[in-house]
Formats: sequence, structure tokens, C-alpha cells
Amino acid sequence: MSYWISGAVIFSTVYGANEARKTREQAENDQRVLLAQQATDQAAMRMELSKQTAEYAKQGASLEQQAVTARQQFETSQANYATNKLEMDKKAKEVQAAADEERRKAAASEASALKARTRGGRRSLLSGERMDAELGIPVDLSGGGMRLQ
Repeated sequence: MSYWISGAVIFSTVYGANEARKTREQAENDQRVLLAQQATDQAAMRMELSKQTAEYAKQGASLEQQAVTARQQFETSQANYATNKLEMDKKAKEVQAAADEERRKAAASEASALKARTRGGRRSLLSGERMDAELGIPVDLSGGGMRLQ
């Protein structure tokens, strides 16, 4: 009987060792499959990240191009504004100069008219006669009045 007991113990030990080996091999197999799956997932994730990075690079380049275009438009509008401002300042100075000249002429004319009115006498009459002559009416300056021909 002791052979049977020792055989049963040996058999159960061999059976346990065999089951342990199978379990270990199954665990190693599962581990390999899991590692292979992780490697595949990582490769897919790297691919997705590279696609996103490329897309972000395209968007960044597009935004940079838009910024350059906007900066150029702004600089162009600044240059146009400066040119227009210079032209408007020049025109304003010309208009101011013309207005000043017109005021000066009006003041000179007013002063000469006032001087002529205050002095009176022959000068005023001569001026009137000259004006009549300009209108085409002949005047005799040697006589006392007007004479028609």
C-alpha cells in the first residue's frame, strides 16, 4: 500500500507540475498576445499622432500665411493713409493760401474804394468816366460834360 500512496503522491505531484507548466505556458502566451496587441495599438497611436501633427503643421502654416497677408494689407493701408494725408495737407494749405490771397485782395480793394470815396473830387469823376468809356460810350474829357458822337 505504501507503493500506492507513494505512487499517488508522485502522480499528483507530476500532475500538479504539469498543470502548473500548462498554466505558465498559457500565461506566457497570453502575455505575448497582450504585448503584440499593445505594440499594434502603439503603432496605430503613433500613426494618428503623426497625422494630427501634420494637420496642425498645415493649420499653423495657413495661419502664418494669413498673418503675413494681414500684415501686408495693414502696411499697404498705412502707406495709403500717409500718402492721402500728405495730399490732403497739401490741398488744405493751397486752399488756405487761396483764401488768404482772396481776403488780401478783398481788403486791398475795400481799402482803395474807401480811399477813393473819402478823397472825393475829380479822381472819382475820372474813374466814372473811364468806366463809361469801357462800356463803349465816347466821352470828351476836355469839355465840361459828356458829348455823344
